[in-house]
Amino acid sequence: MKKVYRTLLVCMMIILSVFVLAACGKKDAGKKTTTESSTEASEDVASTEDTTEATTEAQVDEEGFTIVNDKVTTTDYVNVRTAPSTDGDPAMQLADGVELDRIGYNDEWSKVSITGETYYVYSEFVKAEGAASSGDDSSTEESTQETSNVGEGKLICIDAGHQATPNTDTEPVGPGAEDKKAKVSAGNTGVTTGTEEYELNLEVALKLQSALEARGYTVKMIRTSNDVDISNAARAELANSENADAFIRIHANGSTDTNASGVMTVCQTKDNPYNADIYDSCKRLSANVLSGMAAATGANSEGVWETDSMSGINWCKVPVTIVEIGYMTNSEEDQKLVTSDYQNLLAKGIADGIDAYFAGE
Repeated sequence: MKKVYRTLLVCMMIILSVFVLAACGKKDAGKKTTTESSTEASEDVASTEDTTEATTEAQVDEEGFTIVNDKVTTTDYVNVRTAPSTDGDPAMQLADGVELDRIGYNDEWSKVSITGETYYVYSEFVKAEGAASSGDDSSTEESTQETSNVGEGKLICIDAGHQATPNTDTEPVGPGAEDKKAKVSAGNTGVTTGTEEYELNLEVALKLQSALEARGYTVKMIRTSNDVDISNAARAELANSENADAFIRIHANGSTDTNASGVMTVCQTKDNPYNADIYDSCKRLSANVLSGMAAATGANSEGVWETDSMSGINWCKVPVTIVEIGYMTNSEEDQKLVTSDYQNLLAKGIADGIDAYFAGE
């Protein structure tokens, strides 16, 4: 009998222990769940606070400029500066109608990015893309439609300067001139890359053709091959025969000064004996194209060179500019000029300048 009572007592103690352990387990589990939920809630709150702070901080940069990512277009000739102040010298000047990437603004200045570098323009001389001159929707729609096909009705002739084999025979530098020059000179050679200028010129000219056609322009190419024989006077005559609205002649520069770098354009002087009547148009075309290139590439602007020594200009009866896209005698610039990315920037800049030229008519 004692053995039976002992057995029952042991069984009851075992059952009691099981209940106690089960109860503790539920309590710990509940505690763990509560702790985890509390932790997750804290993390959510922290995450929300972090996001709110990040959003707030992202609205204004360290200079106090409101951060944006939009497009603005110059509405007049405007100086581009390295600081938001009129005290410093401008880094470059842009013509009317040049599109820029704006990354910030304050009450007076717009912060813009040009080839990855930060500059500042006075906000009074830029307009946000899509802004209409009046408040009605129809005006906005018309403006958008016009800018999407800005080149419609305009014919551009593009000449890729030089050719594979130079022609040393001579021709008059202008109609009726006694002075003569070689019909087509050899051109420059890349000091580092060994690229021939006639090859480089054609590469950029073809990219410019694509850029202009995408904007609605009709484009006539003087040459699409390096194996041609077309004199400078003949190239001008071809543009004349097409009655081109603008004649763009692509060249690359060279100098005995290996540090010389940058872009320039060339036109005749106002006293040119052959075509002074189109000087104003040529000068304005040259200035606009130069501004567009400098803005798109960030290259040093060497200005518009006025000279009456260029056969390819003197024979022209239509607005013309020679575009010097950079120095092949500068090692750093020579290496940039042969890259597709930089050539695309050049083409965009020239096209922007042509847009600005026609917008100012």
